Amino acid sequence: MSLAVLLAERESDRVRTTDDGADAVAELRAGRWVRAAELFTALTAETDDPHAHEGLAQAAWWLDDAATALGAREAAYRGFRAAGDDRGAARAAAALGYDSMLFGAGVAVGRGWLARSSDLLGERVDVPEVGWLSVRRAEVALNVDHDAAVALGHATNAREVGRATADADLVVVAAALAGFAHVRLGDVDAGMALLDSAAAAATAGDVDDLMWMGKICCWLISACQETHDLGRASDWCARVEEICLRRDLAPLFAVCRTQYASVLHASGDSRGAESTLVEVLAGLERSRRLSRLDAVSQLGEVRRRQGRLVEAEQLLGQAGYLPSALTSLAQLRLDEGDPSRAWSTVAELLRRIPTTQLLDRVDALAVAVPAALASGHELEARGAADELRRIADRVATSAITAHADAAEARMSGPGDDVPLWQDAVRRFHVAGLVFDEADARLELAEALHHGGDDAGAREEKARALAVLAPLRARADRSDAGPLTGRQVEVIRLIARGLNNSEIAAELQVSEHTVHRHVANIYTALDLGSRAAAAAYAVGHGLGRGAP
Repeated sequence: MSLAVLLAERESDRVRTTDDGADAVAELRAGRWVRAAELFTALTAETDDPHAHEGLAQAAWWLDDAATALGAREAAYRGFRAAGDDRGAARAAAALGYDSMLFGAGVAVGRGWLARSSDLLGERVDVPEVGWLSVRRAEVALNVDHDAAVALGHATNAREVGRATADADLVVVAAALAGFAHVRLGDVDAGMALLDSAAAAATAGDVDDLMWMGKICCWLISACQETHDLGRASDWCARVEEICLRRDLAPLFAVCRTQYASVLHASGDSRGAESTLVEVLAGLERSRRLSRLDAVSQLGEVRRRQGRLVEAEQLLGQAGYLPSALTSLAQLRLDEGDPSRAWSTVAELLRRIPTTQLLDRVDALAVAVPAALASGHELEARGAADELRRIADRVATSAITAHADAAEARMSGPGDDVPLWQDAVRRFHVAGLVFDEADARLELAEALHHGGDDAGAREEKARALAVLAPLRARADRSDAGPLTGRQVEVIRLIARGLNNSEIAAELQVSEHTVHRHVANIYTALDLGSRAAAAAYAVGHGLGRGAP
């Protein structure tokens, strides 16, 4: 039930306050957050009405004022309790449950408020508040517990309550949550259909509350990211960004821009992703929203791709236990030549993610295979590769199938891996995952070289490094770091795709000397592979002249 309806239902001896409240609600629905907050603050001072406290909480939520939002929600809860309105108190407690987690007040505190909402509602099933509590529980299951099966159960219940109580907003919100849960469980087509429909309704104005409109869009774009559906994500990001700018939806705009940065990075625009994320983080500098950590994690991944490994590790460390951050951290440790720590990181992450969370496991499994192989855990590598293939067979997207091809190629012997790497390259290309395609081309080049096809290997390396070139973080100047002049020459040639014998011919030195220089470069930069050295070179402006 909307705040406007609740205000309109007040007793006749409070008509003047109702009119004032209607003005405040109008400002809230128009997205004029500062004015809405002023009007609701005046109402709370005059009447201490819990409905006005609810309105103030919503305005403060949009203004990213955590202290006011949480304080107003608690005041609303106390006011409803004092008035004997258990439904209102339950509604306030449910909102407090999720917002306590959102603004960093603590997961335990949030769960306590959700439990309090449930206690107040008791066995009732005939009021919308029951459905909205299920919505909050579904959000927690998806975003905190990472349990899509539980989330789907709560979302289904919320949808049924919405239909039974004729709460149109509840029906649409619950359908979107059910769709997101379906996607995470691997039912991508069914889930995306629900999300597309809900987002179309929400952005067309069928959802009264702008907060829920925004959340529906965020769930849809997140689902696109997780399925690597870059085209759909780009379309919806543009749609949501236009609405955010028109309606001044700053928190939603920050989330949308963070998600859009992920699309930019995956599709090869590292600089665009970097500038977007830096802008978002500058705007969220004082924010207590945990969604800020998503932007931190993504910027850490951009830095890793750029070869700026120290900065990457610092950023990923700030992001804590986010699955995306831990996956990037494991890959970073592989880049640094520390497969044991890489395996330890990703193995711990996989233990935390339920096996039913198919899409949540894909990126971690893709890193687990090389990390396990490099650290001597061959059985675990085989298990991870097999699981990736099972997920790919079920979900059947180009991106996930490409990851499964790459994992299987790593597990194959010399000669057998070439066609698998070729399949991975083709499918990453179809999916639009430019950097994954480049990584696969480098691996294909190594496989071709071992098979005696040096010309093919050079061609694949050149194509891969042409993609990696935009990653350089300092395009206008080089940064040799701890490298000597000769080592700079060698790493530049590595970045051009030359093997040791070709570098020896270029520099007119022995191949043994080149081998020693390469080994010293690895030691000086704490790297473990030619691919990592090439990434460092282009990331530090040392790759100029590469094809």
